Amino acid sequence: MRVKSEAVREAILASAATEISANGYLDTTIGRIAKGAGIAPSNVYVYFVSKLEIYFAIYDPWFKDQFLALERRVKRQPTRDKKIRYLVQGILRDIAIDQTGYTAALMEALAAIKPKDKYRPDLLTWAEDKIEQIVLKSVGGYEAGDPRLKAFAHLLMLTFDGTALRVKALRANAQEDGTMDAVEDMLMAIITGAVR
Repeated sequence: MRVKSEAVREAILASAATEISANGYLDTTIGRIAKGAGIAPSNVYVYFVSKLEIYFAIYDPWFKDQFLALERRVKRQPTRDKKIRYLVQGILRDIAIDQTGYTAALMEALAAIKPKDKYRPDLLTWAEDKIEQIVLKSVGGYEAGDPRLKAFAHLLMLTFDGTALRVKALRANAQEDGTMDAVEDMLMAIITGAVR
């Protein structure tokens, strides 16, 4: 039994974050992570069962921090329309198209998942619940548990996935043609227009 060291665990995460940000999920290997952490590749498995677990140990807190900061910005907006606009733009423009490369790596990781990886969508569930909470506080006319809130949160996260995937695929020649504005307008209309 090897004794675990918090310093070694942090070195693994720091190395993995650097590798994933620079090279994406698929091109990051346990060997490169280990080299960056100054340990043998076999030692990585003392701390993490897979590259996917390492990735989510990095992405989960980053993603939640982004959402919580977005929630604070939304709360400061003066009108319900501005609140929802900030929410939608924050998710689709700031988090889905992040500069760290973490969300693009998420798309690679999710595409590469195999049953043995035992992926659980806990972070997705957390995000959808957080969207429901933000909308509930921002837009009158809904009650907790309203299926329209759940549907909106799900649709927004599906749009997040599509946006992140598209950016990953087209990063070199992505162009702003007004489509994203139209998508945001449609999402806003769904949640603010549904309340009468």
